[in-house]
Amino acid sequence: MTKPTPNPDPVQVILGRLKGVKQTGKEQWQARCPAHDDCHASLSVARGEDGRALVHCHAGCAVADILAAVGLETGDLFPRTPAKQRHSASRRMGEQKRGRRIVATHDYEDAEGKLLFQVVRYDPKDFRQRRPDGKGGWTWNLKGVPRVPYRLPELLAADPSAWVFVPEGEKDVDNLRGVGLVATTNPGGKGKWKHLADDSAIHGRRVAIIPDNDKDGGGMVHAQDVAARLYGRAADVRVVELPGEFRDVSEWLDSLDSKEPEDVAAALVAMAEAAPVWTPEAEAPGLSRPVLTCLADVQPQPVRWLWPQRIALGKLTLLAGDPGLGKSCLTLDVAARVSRGNGWPDSPAATGAPAGVVLLSAEDDLADTIRPRLDAAGADVLRIMALEAVKVRDPEAGTDRPSPFSLAADLPELARAISATRDCRLVVIDPITAYLGRADSHKNAEIRALLAPLSELAARCDVAIVAVTHLRKGEGPAMYRAMGSLAFVAAARAVFGVARDPDDATGERRFMLPVKNNLGNDRDGLAYRLLAPAGGVPAVAWEAQPVHISADEALGPPPAKRPGPDPQERNEAVEWLRDALAEGPRPVRDLLTEAKKDGISEGTLKRAKKQLGVVAEKASWEAGWVWRLAEGGQ
Repeated sequence: MTKPTPNPDPVQVILGRLKGVKQTGKEQWQARCPAHDDCHASLSVARGEDGRALVHCHAGCAVADILAAVGLETGDLFPRTPAKQRHSASRRMGEQKRGRRIVATHDYEDAEGKLLFQVVRYDPKDFRQRRPDGKGGWTWNLKGVPRVPYRLPELLAADPSAWVFVPEGEKDVDNLRGVGLVATTNPGGKGKWKHLADDSAIHGRRVAIIPDNDKDGGGMVHAQDVAARLYGRAADVRVVELPGEFRDVSEWLDSLDSKEPEDVAAALVAMAEAAPVWTPEAEAPGLSRPVLTCLADVQPQPVRWLWPQRIALGKLTLLAGDPGLGKSCLTLDVAARVSRGNGWPDSPAATGAPAGVVLLSAEDDLADTIRPRLDAAGADVLRIMALEAVKVRDPEAGTDRPSPFSLAADLPELARAISATRDCRLVVIDPITAYLGRADSHKNAEIRALLAPLSELAARCDVAIVAVTHLRKGEGPAMYRAMGSLAFVAAARAVFGVARDPDDATGERRFMLPVKNNLGNDRDGLAYRLLAPAGGVPAVAWEAQPVHISADEALGPPPAKRPGPDPQERNEAVEWLRDALAEGPRPVRDLLTEAKKDGISEGTLKRAKKQLGVVAEKASWEAGWVWRLAEGGQ
């Protein structure tokens, strides 16, 4: 009796046909994807619970293309019974027995007529690409093969004055060639013209692009993309829209099968001649294109200042410092000066007209903190508006409800607030990390995406925007000490660090020092104290003379401390944790990771949790632990 052939392990079958295989975990591997020119091992292979092979290309290749490139099919991903093995063997007898058949092959040749690769068309409709393997067979990928225009030798030999028609598919090109026209296309279909290694055979020619009539508009988008890439290289570019509701030019040609080929060709040439010349301004809506400004058309303008040489109008300024140093008092002192038109600590003669201020404060109460401090600073509070929330419509209740302000969603509301505040010249956001919405403060891309529109708003409304943030723990240049992503510092035109005077025995003298100032004075800073009558409200008392200590010196590492917990570190961690949980519960694992990035140890964070009364809980048995602020927690 013949011993049965053991069932092949589908995972091992596919791994045996891949290159660069590396195990990355239990029943998990990485390899180079055979369906594209892969230099980075972007293919993941894993074993499913039922033993099947799970395959995923992180570059976006379809599973069918991956399997075809190594001579496998979908059924090979699953464990087989002997019956399934016999069935699989029978299916491999040919394309027809696999439920599909090849209906056309389209040769792509180089300029000398050498076959580079083929596009294979199947029924049911599907496409694959293959190249000669040098042994009389095929390799089912185009690794290392240059993409060239279809029917390139014929294109090069054609009359240079003839129109070159560019439809979307090879079948369309063949049909246009059948009526005597010069035609070509790119391999791969929509959006792939950019992958051609060289389209110079079309340069200097008159080009008529014929889009497919897709319901989603994809055919026209592709045509516009090709037109944009040939603009300035071809002698003439036009997009020809066929009459009627035909899906493509082949269907249109089929409707004219009773006409002579030369008549059909003449009709298409006439349509090309009648189509408008394509220019970038004629693009379809929604396509991206560069926005260019000639510098000769730009009128030079001087920088306009709110606080001369320190806070510019139309720009974003960042104020960074540890808790307890009076950052909020500083911003309210600036707001008071703007509201009265008063001069500045280092420029007392630089007075101006009284102007408006918009405040966003997430940490201080309006009644018992902000208003008393503004009064102590001598502000004209009639000119100062607090943006507390944004009204949103509740469609179910049919009423408005307040929603926390978010830089991601509510910049139009901030613009309206600026417009509603008479002669507004200053916006204060304290702290900016409280208004990030769902953005991760440690991710450059997300922070840049929020701050770029904010900077544009400052310029458009001609206001200075001053944002407050905390410092992270740790050492290093002051430029890198602001909490969260470096994008905060990069986006601001000026950044000031707030620090204690290390040589002041009283601990009351503080500095406001330039960390960077792209537009003004970055050489010296100012000193100040917070003065208050007994039990009264603090106000900023500035010193007239500048100080010349650098931000790196003032924000550098403190003298060695005695072992044991540092109350200031714990207070900073409390503020950090309150900000982190302001939007709702967060996974503990994420909090520990982000705190570590900001120089807060796990032990310090847990002490802050206890001090703040943070609640730890699980949503379910399987879910991980989350922390949240207690009800009514601040």
